[in-house]
Amino acid sequence: MSEVFQAFTEMMQSRSRATLSYRPQANGQQERSVKTVMQSIKVYVEDPLQQDWDEIVERLVFAINTSLDTTRKETPFYLVHGWDAHSTLQAMTTSLRRGTGKQSDALMWCREVNRQQEIAFEMAKQYQATEKARRGREHNEALSRRERAAVPQSPEGATSATHESTANDESEPATRSLFEPGSRVWLYMERVKPGLTKKLAHRWHGPFRVKRKVEEYAYELELPDRSGYRLYPIVHVSRLKAVSEFGDRPRTRLAPDVTEDSRFDLDEELLPEDSWEPDGLAGESEVLEILDDRMPMSTRTGRSIREFKIKWADQDEPTWEPMSNLSCGGMLYDYLQRKKREHRLQMVQVADED
Repeated sequence: MSEVFQAFTEMMQSRSRATLSYRPQANGQQERSVKTVMQSIKVYVEDPLQQDWDEIVERLVFAINTSLDTTRKETPFYLVHGWDAHSTLQAMTTSLRRGTGKQSDALMWCREVNRQQEIAFEMAKQYQATEKARRGREHNEALSRRERAAVPQSPEGATSATHESTANDESEPATRSLFEPGSRVWLYMERVKPGLTKKLAHRWHGPFRVKRKVEEYAYELELPDRSGYRLYPIVHVSRLKAVSEFGDRPRTRLAPDVTEDSRFDLDEELLPEDSWEPDGLAGESEVLEILDDRMPMSTRTGRSIREFKIKWADQDEPTWEPMSNLSCGGMLYDYLQRKKREHRLQMVQVADED
C-alpha cells in the first residue's frame, strides 16, 4: 500500500483490509454494485437469446455513476474524479470557463473535501444510533412472553407491555393466509434454457390466479390453456409473490351533498359544437392487427428502426411499417406486452423439455 493511500485512510479514520484476488465475494460493496448493474440490464434486455445487453450497458453504467448516492449524498463519478460529469446536453447548453487558476481550484477542492468529511462523520454517527435503536426494538418485539417478563422494566412499563401482549395475542388469529383465492401472484421459475445466463433471465412469470389453498405453505394456481406454461399447478409459497394491485377508489366526498336547489340547469343544445376533426380522414387506413415485428440490420451510417408487419382493413397484403407510421397506440401496447411475455417464456426451461 502506498504512503499516500495510508495517509488518506488515516485522515478518513477508516481501516483498509486486503481481499483475495479473483474472489468478488470478499468485497461486499463491489458485489452490491454488480448486482445493481445486473438488475438494470435485466430490465432493458429484450432479446430472448440475450445478445443485445452490450448495446445498453455503457449508457446504464453512465446513468448509475451519475446518479446521487443516498448514503454519501454525492454521485460515484464525483467521488472518483472530483468533478461532476458533463452530459451531452450540458456540453451543448453551457460553456466551460477558461483561464481559471489551478491554485484556486485546488484550494476550493480541499475545502469541499473537508466539508464532505465532516458531513460523512456526522451522518455515520446518526446512522449508527438509528440502527442500534432499530435492532434493539426488533429484538424486544421478537421476545416471547416469558422473555419479556424476565426483562427488568418499570412497573408502569411492565403493566402496559403485559396488557399489549395479551391484547395482541387475542386479536391476532392463529393462522393467517398469505394469498386469498382469486388474487394474482408472480411465479418464480429457477430453471432457464441451456446457453442462457440466469442473471439476465426473467424468472418471475405470470401473473397467475390463485385457485385454492392446498396446505399451509402450498397453493394451487390457475393455468390458462393458451398460456404456454407446462408445470405442476401446486407450488410452494416461497415461489410466489403478490402482485401490487391498484388501491380502492377514494370514497371521500370533496364537495357537500348536492341538492336540487343547487343544481344548474344545463341544456346540451346550448353548448358550442365540437371543432375537433379526426386525423384519419386524410386517406389513412385502419389497422386490423399487428402480425409480427423485425429489427433490420444496422449500418455504420444509419441506426436500425424497428418495423411492424401490419394487416390493413382496405388491403389484402400486409406491409412492414415503422413505428412512426402507426396511430394505434392501444393495439401496439398490447402487442409489445404480449411479445415481452413470449420472450420471457422462451428463456424458461420447463420440466417437460428435459
